[in-house]
Amino acid sequence: MQIFFGACLFFVAVVMLAYGPGKLLLLLLKRTLSPVEDFTLACVLGLVASGLAYWLIAFAHQAHLYVLWPLAITAVFVYLHAGKWKSLFGQFEKLAPHNEETEETARRSRDRSGLAVAGIVALGVMVLAFLPLYYTNLTRRADGTMRVHPVPDVFLHIAIANELTHTIPPQAPVFSGHPLTYHYGMDLSAAMFANAPGLNTRDLTLRFVPTLFLALSILSVFCFSRSWLGSGCFGALVVFLVFFGEDFSFIPGLLQREKGDWSVRYFSVPTVWSLFYTNPMLPGVGLLFAGLFCLQRYLRERSGVWLLLSAVLFVALMEVKILTAAHVMCSLGFAAVVYLLLFRNADLFKVAALTAALGAPLVLSVFLGNKNGGEITTAFDPWLYVSHMMEVLGMKSCLTGVVALTGIALPIYLVGCLGLRVIGVPAILSALFRPDRQSGLRFVLAFFVVIGVVITLTCRITPAGWAHKYNNGGWFLAQSKYVAWIFAVEVLQTLYRHVVARGVRPGPIAGLIAVSAVALSVPATVQHFALERDPYHLNGKPLGKELQSYSLETLSVIDFLTKDAQAGDIVLPGDNLLAPTLALTKCRVPLGYYSYGMVALSDYSQRETAEKEFWKAWRLGTVQDGLLREAEVRYVAVSKRTEGVPAKIPSALSEVFENSQFAVFKVRRESLSETAPKP
Repeated sequence: MQIFFGACLFFVAVVMLAYGPGKLLLLLLKRTLSPVEDFTLACVLGLVASGLAYWLIAFAHQAHLYVLWPLAITAVFVYLHAGKWKSLFGQFEKLAPHNEETEETARRSRDRSGLAVAGIVALGVMVLAFLPLYYTNLTRRADGTMRVHPVPDVFLHIAIANELTHTIPPQAPVFSGHPLTYHYGMDLSAAMFANAPGLNTRDLTLRFVPTLFLALSILSVFCFSRSWLGSGCFGALVVFLVFFGEDFSFIPGLLQREKGDWSVRYFSVPTVWSLFYTNPMLPGVGLLFAGLFCLQRYLRERSGVWLLLSAVLFVALMEVKILTAAHVMCSLGFAAVVYLLLFRNADLFKVAALTAALGAPLVLSVFLGNKNGGEITTAFDPWLYVSHMMEVLGMKSCLTGVVALTGIALPIYLVGCLGLRVIGVPAILSALFRPDRQSGLRFVLAFFVVIGVVITLTCRITPAGWAHKYNNGGWFLAQSKYVAWIFAVEVLQTLYRHVVARGVRPGPIAGLIAVSAVALSVPATVQHFALERDPYHLNGKPLGKELQSYSLETLSVIDFLTKDAQAGDIVLPGDNLLAPTLALTKCRVPLGYYSYGMVALSDYSQRETAEKEFWKAWRLGTVQDGLLREAEVRYVAVSKRTEGVPAKIPSALSEVFENSQFAVFKVRRESLSETAPKP
């Protein structure tokens, strides 16, 4: 019942914080859009505007005044409706060009493909409800315990959202004392919705906000694809394939009877995984295609408004998914130079220049954060993914030498990794090497796809000093694969038109093409969802019973910290208390999930060593206060079974909570300062 009430409250908040500001902006800018385009773009722009307003108000330490923002937006709507609404629409009708494009927009608004898109949204929501990661995660059972599916990404993003409710610019909640250098646009939305209507960040991060992002991203892809292809039905097919289409990994998976996740096992760059894994890629895809939609309208109409909107959305993408923003800005910049030199066409140059100008402050902050925090380095490392594929397929001993790698292994990898998208490769290469004066955006998209493949297959992007950590270079190929569906479906559309032109009934051939595309693209997706559905396994590994649930004793510790601790207090958690501390309180921890990528290697190693030495001494009955001083720890929460309680507690600590399994000690900072070594 509480979640249902929260969902209703969230719906009202979406209207006031997302749709309201964006719709008002579109009205004032006098844009001509179909209903689905109007709703989608209004919500995307409204989220960007409301997020920026929240950041500025919270930065001024007046977050409690943020509730005035939706009230002000509502007041403006009422004012327009009372006096100037009709006149505004009268001016809009006079200025709106009644040309073929307007008629085309009206025709598309009557396109029944909207029902197909609504079905895809419903399917996506069903997947969210189906996966233990989302709707049922961190919810109470009838006996008072709490279900948990312990995915580290969940705890990281809830912790960042909690941090953003009380500190902007945020500190790193998983590495106390350091600023957050990770992009946090997705989590800013959760904090924004938590502030105004008073919803909790747990429900927002796992239930409400993912549903909103999923729907808006699907609609953004649809709006662009329908406009690009001139067909609502094929636009809907693009949407389905972007969100549920995978690679050809099911072929070796079935042949080898592989039980692990095929899309990860063989080609290592899945796309569906990140869209349904509490990752910023989900809203990132929506922002990317919304920006491309505005860019397309600008190149058609040469309107300064569309120029501004496309630049704003690409800049906003930097705070949601920095690598996607870098990818699209690189593509825009290269295309701008090419078209300026070849055709003396400065349209793309204007977009690139305005985007660079608006994004300069964010680029500078990212650069400084990279230098002062967990520096991200790029190393030349070709054949990384190809070599892995050869190994798991048993081809490594058969294919040796540069000729075999480039002539056999690389094509196999590209075909397998791209899947059905491979049919669009000729069109991509044609657009790239035969640029046309009137097809600037086509060149941008083709370069986007190609450069993403090249970067992933030649570079390793990791935090400095962590050569064996996750390679962020894989994101570029994943991003390319999302966009490559445009070209693949375009080929299917051309095939459809050729067949229909020969007198074949359009209905059956359209159904055959759609069914064939889906059949070749979803087997790996279905297998992935089936594996993720198992609540007793995480990434193919079994979960212990104690990790699937938070006991009443664990929750009583968290309830105490929630009531006693101040927002931003640092807790040093013992065994099994790290995740609930981050997810269920507004506290920070000295060392947590993915903190190795947020700070310099030396800082991480020093903190990691200090924490290990602290717990080693604690279990031996000694309390070392070095970590407590350096990390400014306020609470020490321990498990009596694993860490135990020292027989003699120093005066700097006082026990403030205890139950049958856990104990919490409060640190007296003034006592620590008395024993601190003098310089």
